[in-house]
Amino acid sequence: MKKIIGTWLAICAIIPLVSYKPASVAPSFTGAWGYGTLTDRTVMIVADNVFAVARYDAPGKKFMGSWGGTWSLAGDTLTRNIEWDSRDSARVGTQLIQKMNITDDILFVGDNGIKWNRLDNGGPGELAGAWIITGNYNAAGQVSKRSAPFYPRRTMKVLSGKYFHWIAYNVQKKQFFNAGGGTYTTAGGKYTENIAFFTKTEESIGKSLVFDYSFVNGDWRHKGEKSTGGALDECWSRRATLEK
Repeated sequence: MKKIIGTWLAICAIIPLVSYKPASVAPSFTGAWGYGTLTDRTVMIVADNVFAVARYDAPGKKFMGSWGGTWSLAGDTLTRNIEWDSRDSARVGTQLIQKMNITDDILFVGDNGIKWNRLDNGGPGELAGAWIITGNYNAAGQVSKRSAPFYPRRTMKVLSGKYFHWIAYNVQKKQFFNAGGGTYTTAGGKYTENIAFFTKTEESIGKSLVFDYSFVNGDWRHKGEKSTGGALDECWSRRATLEK
């Protein structure tokens, strides 16, 4: 456990700026990146201006951490604003400012020597982006929107072309509640999640769940069965529409 915590802190530490050749433009940064082994895997999803990092042991069904927030890129300088951190709430509201470089689908951030390998470039999934749950549909197909879906508490899904990561957290109180994620596919109106980590019940890890998905007035209608049982029929809106 001490080794895991030490490694996590080293990854998350604010690294002094160092000299690099200019990084690629922002579009090449979006997608999914990863490093590590099956039993100690770290995956970062970068979508829109949001990023989400998860560390987990899928075979052992162990969740090791989740953190993320928003990002911006100016030349080769990456700025990340932390919105949640399951291991250290004190980091919420802080910034990471580091140099970054992408060469031949290998990403370096800071000077810790970690090589992030590209897992996808934002395709081919049709749901790539950052989404906030904003309501639910009733049996008649009518949606009931939540009065405050974005602040202070939010439930968000961040998706690249093949990977997803959902998080529930409270920005104001710096609280982390739950997270889950893995890989996904979209085809023929079916959205399939393959769960690699899940904080609520480890029994859900390893399951593949198939949902119906469609777009209604720009929102994502997400309909099916929960991993823990029971029906769901949710409305998800793009985060960008809530931040205008």
